[in-house]
Amino acid sequence: MEHKRIYFRVPLSGEAIVSNSSNSTIRTRTIDISQVGFAVETFSDEVHTAEYQIEILTKDGQRIEMFAQLVRADDYITGFQTLQIEQKSQKVIRNLFFEYQQTTDFIKQLDEFNLFDKEVSDMYEWCFRQ
Repeated sequence: MEHKRIYFRVPLSGEAIVSNSSNSTIRTRTIDISQVGFAVETFSDEVHTAEYQIEILTKDGQRIEMFAQLVRADDYITGFQTLQIEQKSQKVIRNLFFEYQQTTDFIKQLDEFNLFDKEVSDMYEWCFRQ
């Protein structure tokens, strides 16, 4: 089975604090982040498609805050799509992208998911348009 990725993802090690008006605050670990969303370790069998307030604390102590919608929940991964994010948090994400581009894992991901043709130019445009 061919695996297709829609957006380039950067591994992200940190803590995510997930909350909304219908549940208590949940703490979980981040997996990765992209231009349009992020993934965390699945944290509950009771998650529902809804909007959540998210606060991500990276291992380097940086903070990313956003509103996001749950789009995927399975045995291992809970995925969110970003709905609203401020420029300060966008800048943190862009910096994570720049740092990751200097690793060999970056090249491996480009090759593994055939992202070079489309995603690299899209990623650079997203990083530099701000």
